[in-house]
Amino acid sequence: MSQHTIPAADPAADRTADPTADRAAQYGAAVASVYDSMIASAMPTGADVERLRPYVTGARVLEVGVGTGRVAVPVAALAAELVGVDNSGPMLERFRAKGVPANVTLVQADFRRPLPLTGRFGAAYATMGSLACVESCEELTAALAHVREVLEPGATLSMEYYATAAYRPLAQAGPVTMPTPNGTGTATFTTTLDDADLLTMATRVEEEDRPPVEFAERILLVGREEVTGCLRRAGFEVERVTPAEGPAPYDWYVARAAA
Repeated sequence: MSQHTIPAADPAADRTADPTADRAAQYGAAVASVYDSMIASAMPTGADVERLRPYVTGARVLEVGVGTGRVAVPVAALAAELVGVDNSGPMLERFRAKGVPANVTLVQADFRRPLPLTGRFGAAYATMGSLACVESCEELTAALAHVREVLEPGATLSMEYYATAAYRPLAQAGPVTMPTPNGTGTATFTTTLDDADLLTMATRVEEEDRPPVEFAERILLVGREEVTGCLRRAGFEVERVTPAEGPAPYDWYVARAAA
């Protein structure tokens, strides 16, 4: 199958009925400009790929939040076909600029709405908490249901979700500044958590001879019981939950689409 891109569904359709329709992609041009140098370089893919290997090998696979292809490229080497969904045009453009494997299709779409995909998938995954970019458990359940709708019965959904043990303390820590992974500057992170369990992480990257880059991401920070409850209500049977160890940022979930 040759690589191509499928456009997103018409974003102007029924905006008043869909409260997610006007929300901008969190990971826009600012994030895309530093993602590979600062974020992807600090997050090796080896462990994720090995966890995914039993489910994706030889399968038609969906990645939710494909970004610039950090995980998609090694997974595509195992899968028969991979479709990567992301609502950020700038992130997808970065992926295209690097070269997209021949068996990968990119789709610009928002998982908070029904996914404009054809056919069913034998496996799906989301890393780095992509599915946490929602504002309530109800919205998370709906997003998971959109993924369930395009899966074959018995297909797996594997996902990383933000670990409360790692992120709640950050909201009490105030701004934290550290060197960027490439050693060319600093990154300052300011984390806040509101009463609705919405965690906002503001980032400012400063490097020599470049203007500062600032962006913020907001995610729903809820515990493992809430996440597993959302999975079940969305039509999944939770097979395994692996809690994050120590300061690791994500819990790991494996669920199967109910028949």
